[in-house]
Amino acid sequence: MLLVSWNVAGLKPVLQRIHMDYGNAANYSAAATSSTGRPNRSTSDTTTVENISSLQKTINKKCNSGNNTSATPIDPFAKYLALHGDITILCLQEHKIPHGQLSSRSEPHRCSSVPGYESFWSCNNSTVPGKSGSTKSRGFNGVVTYAKVGTVQRSSCTPFNDPSLDNQGRCIVTDHGKWVLFNVYVPCGFSREKMRFLRALRKAMQMERDGKNDKGGKRSVVLVGDLNLKHCVEDVYWKNLLVDVDRILGEVASAKAKDTGCEEHNNFCDGVGS
Repeated sequence: MLLVSWNVAGLKPVLQRIHMDYGNAANYSAAATSSTGRPNRSTSDTTTVENISSLQKTINKKCNSGNNTSATPIDPFAKYLALHGDITILCLQEHKIPHGQLSSRSEPHRCSSVPGYESFWSCNNSTVPGKSGSTKSRGFNGVVTYAKVGTVQRSSCTPFNDPSLDNQGRCIVTDHGKWVLFNVYVPCGFSREKMRFLRALRKAMQMERDGKNDKGGKRSVVLVGDLNLKHCVEDVYWKNLLVDVDRILGEVASAKAKDTGCEEHNNFCDGVGS
């Protein structure tokens, strides 16, 4: 099994490039070779112009169960997945596709229907004020998990049971039998909202481990996605490493003054009571 996680930062332009490079045998042949006619180092040694016909038949077999001929067009996205290790599960973050496009089947390149795969989506349904008092969807975030047909038993785009978190399109859960997969896009920065999300995520994962979701008992948990975390101090943007001493001293002084005021108030109340 091959599981891949990828923050695409917008699925539409990624799909456009995939369709350009893998849309037909001619385009794929051009993508597989350099301007000198030699195979690109980034592609397999067997990926050459001479064997593109046989490779096309192999792709057809992987993507369409061998029912199509080499002359029958196949889905470029399915071809891409087949040629990159025959991916079993693909977890994407920041797809940025509104729920309305999925429900109306107007999503780019019909990316919700990839031959050989099922797709499970979580979209950003939170709203912001619009004109004349109306509201509109933010259209950001969004996670999607593509899994080969028959590998998913259930899914949930509301694992937190909290609309304020679930509607942000930051988590999709898929159940694969003995284990459960969390595909997440964690808020960035150091905000309280991020910590609230992480606490809810920890709780949801623990419920799966403990079997408290009543969906078949205890399960192992796999977490993938964009966690927006830094591995070490060198990965932190240098301005975020600066310490504002004056601000900290001001906050300390303010806290001390507040504590002093409370203490004087308590002493006064004690004197009145006596």
